[in-house]
Amino acid sequence: MGVYDRQIATAKRLISQKGQSVTWRQLADGAPVDSSKPWKPSAATPTDNPVSIVFLPPLKENQELIRYLKGTEVPTGSVSGLMPAVTFAPAAKDVVIRNSVELVVKSIDPLSPNGEIILYFLEFEA
Repeated sequence: MGVYDRQIATAKRLISQKGQSVTWRQLADGAPVDSSKPWKPSAATPTDNPVSIVFLPPLKENQELIRYLKGTEVPTGSVSGLMPAVTFAPAAKDVVIRNSVELVVKSIDPLSPNGEIILYFLEFEA
């Protein structure tokens, strides 16, 4: 029994109620065809996982801050979201399929006090 079990359960319950059911597609590199060329893996084998994500519109205040800090223009159209703790390890090379549209994962930031993941803050490239 973990210290944050109640918070994890609450995040799962609220995100499943208010979120959207999507497919998280994990892209894993295949084994190398030629053992003398390990940098050339075979075709990726995708694994689909059904998850719920609450999608949030981009906040103008956050974009202004990021633009100020980086000194560049912030591209518009990015989407962010919240995903509860899941049984698999999400990676930045994975994609999310929402309404038959593939969203590329831009960043994954876990909220994990004491090492227990409560939820993930996600950012997608639209």
